[in-house]
Amino acid sequence: MSQAKPTLSVLDLVPVSQGRSRSQALQEMVLLAQSAERAGYARYWLAEHHGSTTFLSSATTVLMGQVLAATESITVASGGVMLPNHAPLVVAEAVGTLATMYPGRVEVGLGRAPGTDPVTARALRRREADPASFVDEVTELADYLAANDSLFETLPGSVAAQTSAHDVAWVASSRARALPGEGTNPPLWILGSSVNGARVAGRLGLGFAVAAHFAPAQAEAAVMAYRSVFNGASDYAQASHPRTAAAFNVVVAPTDEEAQYLATTARAANARIVAGRPGPLDEPTSDPEAWRALAGERASMVDDSLAYFFVGTPQRVAAQLHEMAQRWELEDIICLSFIHDAAARRRSYELLAQAW
Repeated sequence: MSQAKPTLSVLDLVPVSQGRSRSQALQEMVLLAQSAERAGYARYWLAEHHGSTTFLSSATTVLMGQVLAATESITVASGGVMLPNHAPLVVAEAVGTLATMYPGRVEVGLGRAPGTDPVTARALRRREADPASFVDEVTELADYLAANDSLFETLPGSVAAQTSAHDVAWVASSRARALPGEGTNPPLWILGSSVNGARVAGRLGLGFAVAAHFAPAQAEAAVMAYRSVFNGASDYAQASHPRTAAAFNVVVAPTDEEAQYLATTARAANARIVAGRPGPLDEPTSDPEAWRALAGERASMVDDSLAYFFVGTPQRVAAQLHEMAQRWELEDIICLSFIHDAAARRRSYELLAQAW
């Protein structure tokens, strides 16, 4: 059981709601981040999605920069950067620049899912995403962000000994460097929905955030797998003990009835996803089963995807999340709220933080 009370964090996919513009959705992201900071949330995680008419988080590090600039203390994390979509050096340069500008406030969550459809994945020049290739890319990224005490550290000793001061420029150019982020060494997390990502995180000694908000079936097994293989002595370990986070769907309102009403938007959003009918967030409805028409024959998939969906009053949801934190020994609880009205979305997070 966790010895310390877990922190609460926000996961923002930057959804656009029906009747709202994309510009408004991006402005609402900033307002939500500011509200989360005032409420005491520990982290503001920003996802990566491409080609989506629902989620506007395609340029993750750009959004991170906007949130960092608009807030003062909350940690801002990629939740996450889908590493096979990007060159590790480019990611290291981007997050390293942010970490240099906002020291101590940047964390990096890394995943290997495409975050998009196959056509867009090809346009991104996506590379292999098997666990072995992913490990190589994670460690490459970590190396770029680590301290570089010597220009000669990657050269064989015999070569370094024979290198004169006149050759410093050549030596420096023989190894790619992520400047200005070199040495910032921000905390790294692996984001995963299965035991594969969990094992990568554990063996490297990094934090692990499980995507229970959309892949609940394997979530508990992934957490257990992570703990079972955790290696605090890894060359890349950033802690001597496992650091576990989990993302859950959450809708909070002053009454259970209002919370259930607002939650119809989240059910409709999931129905659209599983049915391949994406679009902006639907307005809530008094019919709690309306989402089934959107899902069609895949309605059972919606039920399965929302196995960890906590809806109700602040006290009810806080108690349920505390139970999950104890059960999985969580350090951070990441809350995702699909609520059509931006003000009601901010209120949901605020009420939960007060009850927490």
